[in-house]
Amino acid sequence: MRSKSSSQSRHTRVKPRRILVPVDFSDSSARALRHAAKRAAESGGSLIIVHVVPADHGWLGIGRDESCDLDRTLQQQAANRLRTFVDENVSHKVAADMEVRIGRPAEEIISAARDSKCDSIVISTRGLTGLDRYLIGSVADRVARLAPCPVVLVRPAKRSPDRKQKRPAVLRLKYHGKTSR
Repeated sequence: MRSKSSSQSRHTRVKPRRILVPVDFSDSSARALRHAAKRAAESGGSLIIVHVVPADHGWLGIGRDESCDLDRTLQQQAANRLRTFVDENVSHKVAADMEVRIGRPAEEIISAARDSKCDSIVISTRGLTGLDRYLIGSVADRVARLAPCPVVLVRPAKRSPDRKQKRPAVLRLKYHGKTSR
């Protein structure tokens, strides 16, 4: 038999206090950032906003030193852009820390979540489907599978009706039973 307090706590929604928000400066990530800022404002929480500069030093690491210098330059440029991005999308009433990391995006986001001991992650999806999703993969999917805390996926905004939407080609076939040869 359940006690009253356990059934009440099960239905009580826990409001996150520390929300990690990965951004890539896209419209989708701006939407996720605004959503997270609203949640943080409602709960009196704070944001940890992370941008990852993708880095892959290749199989043999040839040119690794030159590539590290480039990574540091890109990291500084990303930090400047991140400050502007946050100013445009987050109210000054919400406390926010910012980080720029270098590495593989999904792994760095998961690492940032562990390091910051965040309560949840709010991440945007790109809405890729089919072959694009298979070939490119999805950072959001990987984060959702491996994150140490709950993950909220924010879908991209709906396209306006006047904009043509790229639709996949469809081949429909009818089956009428066995065919004779």
